[in-house]
Amino acid sequence: MPIALGLLVPVDPGPLPPPEARPLGRAALRLRAELGVDVLFGDTLRDGHLVGLRPVPGGWRPAEGPVAAVHDRFPGDGRPAAWAALQAGGAGLPWGNPPALTRLCRDKLDCQRALEAAGLPGLPPVEADPARFPAALAAWGAAFLKPRAGSFGAGVRRVTADAPGGLPASLPTAAPGRADPALLQRAVPPPPGLAGRCLRALVQRQPEGAWALAPMVVRESAQDPVVNAARGAGLRPADEVLPADALAACAALALAAARALAAAPGCGDAVELGVDLVLDPDHRPWLVEVNARAQGRLEALAPRGPAWAAAHDRAVEAPLRALLGRVQGRWAGG
Repeated sequence: MPIALGLLVPVDPGPLPPPEARPLGRAALRLRAELGVDVLFGDTLRDGHLVGLRPVPGGWRPAEGPVAAVHDRFPGDGRPAAWAALQAGGAGLPWGNPPALTRLCRDKLDCQRALEAAGLPGLPPVEADPARFPAALAAWGAAFLKPRAGSFGAGVRRVTADAPGGLPASLPTAAPGRADPALLQRAVPPPPGLAGRCLRALVQRQPEGAWALAPMVVRESAQDPVVNAARGAGLRPADEVLPADALAACAALALAAARALAAAPGCGDAVELGVDLVLDPDHRPWLVEVNARAQGRLEALAPRGPAWAAAHDRAVEAPLRALLGRVQGRWAGG
């Protein structure tokens, strides 16, 4: 019986485009054709059996069966009850990314403290007590006010010491109707001529367990200091923007963050992380956020040509190949 991997995604009613139309579908078809590995897509997991769909050339077929490991791409923040049921149904399976890692990265304060405890450099200081916000802002001059569980830049804004009025103790998040405790993070001065420059490093586990980087992407904005693609920031390949020494420093910090978080309790089956680094005027990277629901922003660069489209496909496929290596006992650490 071939190995089957589970991909946890919502399976909503209605017609679906053929699997060849999306990178995840193409990845599943390649794994089946090249290695004889099935990938089942589904949102119902019972005793290690996934109920959902199997991609086949040109379409999808209903499928149900045992899976050796699961890759979690389920929107648990918006569907918490369904996510909890998936965790119960997949207890004991290798789980990339594990729920513990997702929860750790979702809480920006807990994630920062874990990285600090691991001795990582380049972390702008944070303040989580609203009573101390005024003193912190007076000392720093400028900061970013953000929800502890923000997403896609939701609720984030830059504030300065001379701003009128007080700062709120809670902020809206990307989850509809939900607010979260506010967090203050010291602002990093932007490069000249920009409101901000941020680099996304997509760090991915390899089939043998080591960590590697997908091509890094820079986000820039001349107007919005919250440099996020969802808010209109421009995207460019990092090696077109930054000198080699800055790229090396970014890579080293991103890899160190992945190793540190994968070593946290319950996070050993981590397969990918999106590390956000802000660049100051001297091109020094500062680690401001790590995302377990990683996007390397390569999809936006895919129209630049076949090489970028292929890089995007490889990045989408990498977590599945890493989980296969985990199941086959090839992880050597990392």
